[in-house]
Amino acid sequence: MIKILIAGEGGQGVQAIAEILAKAAFLENKKSLYIPNFGVEQRGGVSLAFVVIDDKQVVYPKFEKADILAILSERSRERVQPYLDDKTKLILGPAITKKTIDLPSKAWNILVLGQINKEGNIVDKQSLIKAMEERFVNQFTQNPQLREIDIRALEYKK
Repeated sequence: MIKILIAGEGGQGVQAIAEILAKAAFLENKKSLYIPNFGVEQRGGVSLAFVVIDDKQVVYPKFEKADILAILSERSRERVQPYLDDKTKLILGPAITKKTIDLPSKAWNILVLGQINKEGNIVDKQSLIKAMEERFVNQFTQNPQLREIDIRALEYKK
């Protein structure tokens, strides 16, 4: 079983990351659950997403400590401290690390998705791409270049 917590602010794609990851696991016949947790604000409030993936049925989706914790914003860092321990693998998004990357900021959530998947060795890249294509079908149809940008972000190496 792998327990993943993604934290950021509304509008950063936290829920999209979780949805795509859970769907990709499902496509590989794994059991997956995704639980969204929103702040009171629609945009800009702290947004959390809990994802649990296992080969067996997941009985209870909540957890005390995350195996992987991805933080996309400074404001969400304090909120997720209780889920962190010395075994948790921490992933910090580009907005926190302030590193210059050759990707549009709209693709940063997909970059983090790729890092989560690599860190946890969770699913095959092709399953992620298929789940991403299903999630963003309208966006990719309107602008096919977005698909290529997101695939580049998914494969981005630090």
